[in-house]
Amino acid sequence: MRITPSILTILPTLTLAACLGNHNSTIGSAVPPPPVVNSMAVTVDSGPAGNTGQFNHAYVTVKVCAPGSTTQCANIDHVLLDTGSWGLRLVRSVLTAAAVTLTGETDSQGQAIEECVTFGGGQTWGPVALADVTLAGEVAAKVPVQVMDDSVPTSSFCAAPLLNSVAGFGANGLLGVGVFAQDCGAACVSAATPLPVYFGCTSAGACTAENVALADQVTNPVAMFAADDNGVMIKMPNLANANGDASVAGELIFGIGTQTDNALPATGLTVLGADSSTGDFHATYSSSSYNSGATPLPALFDTGTDDYSFNDPTTGVCSLTSNPPSSGMWLGDYCPAPAPETVSVMNAGVGANNGTSTVTFAVADPNTFVAGAAAVGGLAGGGGATNFIYGMPFFYGRTIYVGMNGKMAGTYTGPFYAY
Repeated sequence: MRITPSILTILPTLTLAACLGNHNSTIGSAVPPPPVVNSMAVTVDSGPAGNTGQFNHAYVTVKVCAPGSTTQCANIDHVLLDTGSWGLRLVRSVLTAAAVTLTGETDSQGQAIEECVTFGGGQTWGPVALADVTLAGEVAAKVPVQVMDDSVPTSSFCAAPLLNSVAGFGANGLLGVGVFAQDCGAACVSAATPLPVYFGCTSAGACTAENVALADQVTNPVAMFAADDNGVMIKMPNLANANGDASVAGELIFGIGTQTDNALPATGLTVLGADSSTGDFHATYSSSSYNSGATPLPALFDTGTDDYSFNDPTTGVCSLTSNPPSSGMWLGDYCPAPAPETVSVMNAGVGANNGTSTVTFAVADPNTFVAGAAAVGGLAGGGGATNFIYGMPFFYGRTIYVGMNGKMAGTYTGPFYAY
């Protein structure tokens, strides 16, 4: 089964809002500092050395340092870019190989703070530690990150399967740059019965679920930048080959409307407000033979999912007995007959940014993809799903804006998505 990391199952119900504007301006002609470099490469390829054969995984390279250190640093490549989650997670053995040791956070009893996080396909388990994180020219100091503890094969506090290793995760880590600052938010701060997300653990390995302050939760590094902290842009080119490319190079840009390279277009932009509790907008799916119904589905744009994910019981599913027989890697994906099948989705924002637009795309038969292709379009699956996810295929040939919750980008207040 493919691993398709996506939005966490525990969603924040409250996040921090930023105080915007300059309330300390002074009279004079001081020259503002030059803008920092706010863009970095995004590469879709076959994956890290420890687990090649990936597809539709968008990777970035993250510089991570022990807090305050200029020598205990490493550039960690093949970190999965994920707009459907929040926070940086790195595999322990990758950090160890790079000679970087991060000091773990502790709670008020001096116990190690550990976290169990649910993604599509499994869970990650490991301690929360502090790191200085550099992305392009942007720096966030003392960011709480999760160390995915691949030295622990199982955990009684986190249901199997664990995705802590490079082999299990298909990446050296994950960079969540979605619409929220913390990965759990107020739901994990003061619950009468703490959620099974954060745990206080003794040196003997006894762990108890506990509430954790916002400042100690795994945090989206973008929210901790000095500037360019109101969202991100993902720019990806079209595929050169309709049946798949060996690799694709795109760009991750920090900030929206803060520098010349991230300005919002004056016209032609669809802005979809997202729910401030869940991060979702609304989508209504239909094909020639199926409509998801009058009730819109919760939806999001998610680079961490390798396909379009939605329920369509009228579309055929790839199997070993389908015609033509599917290779094992596509089992469970949609195999429309005839292919490709054109479908449509009506998107609608929520709240003040209630734009609407209809998107059409073609669902491909994955058996037609070029062997070894790492970037493929039209891949879809998710039979039985109760939401709609625009995975990585949607990003090819588009610029997608992800606006942070509570922060202004031009005239729009996050959370929102735009394209």
